[in-house]
Amino acid sequence: MKCFLFALLNLLFVPAFSQSPFDKEIETLFDPALKPFYFGVASGDPHQQDVIIWTKVWSKDKLPIAVKWEVTKDTLMQEFMGTGEVITDSNSAFTVKVLVKGLQPNTTYFYRFHTDSASSPVGRTRTAPDTAVSNLRFAVVSCSNYEHGYFNVYRLIANRNDLNAVIHLGDYIYEYGTPSKSKKLSIRKHIPAHEILTLQDYRTRYAQYRLDKDLQEVHRLHPFITVWDDHEIANNCYRDGAGNHQEGEGDWEVRKAAAKRVYFE
Repeated sequence: MKCFLFALLNLLFVPAFSQSPFDKEIETLFDPALKPFYFGVASGDPHQQDVIIWTKVWSKDKLPIAVKWEVTKDTLMQEFMGTGEVITDSNSAFTVKVLVKGLQPNTTYFYRFHTDSASSPVGRTRTAPDTAVSNLRFAVVSCSNYEHGYFNVYRLIANRNDLNAVIHLGDYIYEYGTPSKSKKLSIRKHIPAHEILTLQDYRTRYAQYRLDKDLQEVHRLHPFITVWDDHEIANNCYRDGAGNHQEGEGDWEVRKAAAKRVYFE
């Protein structure tokens, strides 16, 4: 009886970091040269004096990781505007998201992240103006279904040097399984292959998207301003359900909460 109770207590107190946030298949897409910053870097929600910078790291042993960040005004990363450190773990799927304050309006900045053993690619971002300007220039995108083709447009936008930001109008991911429920030809396959329903499913699907080289590059070079549409959760969703949420797919509120949590990660 004592052995049984001891084993039960061990099961009850398994730390959260013992669980992988992603489907195992995601690791087949990792670029070893980016370890552990496989998902690249990104920035978004630019205001006049602040901007969010982002990365996601991968901990093979699922232990928490200390990640340092720095923001500079120069590409050599010497004229510092801010530095700090964040501890991230599996509770956020090893996400690092920092609101960097005290910046100057209408100014280009550069940023990167460090662990004890590696550094991320250098990202570029830009704050919003605080006075009247003669023009603003945005790239506007939406409806990015991984299965329907390659993200060539993201690469073309990444190559532009005259943009203030990228506005994504939603359907950043699609929740469909493989083959896609739409009638278009599947060019490449979703991971996981089934329709995403759980917290791990949504994390895996976003991870797959963020491992796409073209999407990584546009995030690295331009701040994003985003809103969600329906496919971030499920097709034709509404408050109490969705056109693509059927009986047998679990509790709608649980699915919706998981999707929203991962969106903000």
